[in-house]
Amino acid sequence: MAITSDGTQAFGIEASPVTINAITYVAEGLSFNRTGNRADVNDSNGEPLGSTTIPGRIECSGTLQLATSTTTIPTVGQNFTLASSRNDGTYILTSVDEAETAGDYVKVSFSGYKQIN
Repeated sequence: MAITSDGTQAFGIEASPVTINAITYVAEGLSFNRTGNRADVNDSNGEPLGSTTIPGRIECSGTLQLATSTTTIPTVGQNFTLASSRNDGTYILTSVDEAETAGDYVKVSFSGYKQIN
């Protein structure tokens, strides 16, 4: 029996499926990393007085299921929007791996970051 990838199985991910450049993909796994930087404050002798954390970008990575082996693979710079989750927003792709195939199942891994404005 062949695997049918119809793009409707959400695999329990609240924001799946996602649309990139008018093509629908099933998001199999999404992970989010909230980055930040520490800024240290020193006195005139270089002794630490304190520090603060400055929030950075929210970065994401995941896997997208392609409907067929001929479905267009997303490219760097394209974006998708998540809604109905605590990670709502528009995400811009910064890397997209080559497609991996296992029988009738085709997927790509990607990474990106949340658009600020």
